[in-house]
Amino acid sequence: MSHEALLRHARALLGATLAELADGLGLPVPVGAVKTKGWSGQIIERELGAGDGAAHGPDFAALGTELKTVPVRDGLFPLESTAICHIDPVAIAGESWPTSYVRTKLARVLFIALELPGGSRSVGQRRVVAVRLWTPSPDEEGSLRADFELFVRNYFRMGRAAEITGHLGTVMQVRPKARNSADLCPAFGPDGKPILIGKCGFYLRPDFVRGILRSGDTLQ
Repeated sequence: MSHEALLRHARALLGATLAELADGLGLPVPVGAVKTKGWSGQIIERELGAGDGAAHGPDFAALGTELKTVPVRDGLFPLESTAICHIDPVAIAGESWPTSYVRTKLARVLFIALELPGGSRSVGQRRVVAVRLWTPSPDEEGSLRADFELFVRNYFRMGRAAEITGHLGTVMQVRPKARNSADLCPAFGPDGKPILIGKCGFYLRPDFVRGILRSGDTLQ
């Protein structure tokens, strides 16, 4: 598959609901929303043939392309931050932006926006309303790099990872990824001694993702 073929396939999904895609794949639509959060992404992955790579590689390994499904409301406003990857608080202290895992994950991304109809209770009613095959522009990469270096230099390398909040970062955040308060990972404290902190990951801010979506193919 080429990037052109992948984008053509993705564009052909514009206007389709997840229920219609699931029906075409011979899959049932689950009931409810809370416990089916990952189902939307799985349906899009199956439809587009993603998942040909290793567990920690891009979704379309041969193309070096990541897939991100984004729930949105009217106007292509993302309902939440978009997860990029987990963070190893110890390993990231020794990383630099050019060779970082997060930069690799963001090198090329296929964004699929899914609109949630007002009052909808079924995940199957979500509709594909925007598609964008995105590579960061120099300005966008500059903003991502600045945020990355803020977190690495001022927090992870200083043993201050536990002080990070969602208010930090202009286009990229560090947010919790722990299942509960007992879901911890190793880190270093300010005195250099090992500690445990809640698992975390990098996320793209909603406003940044909205800008990406609005410059692609949309129904709006």
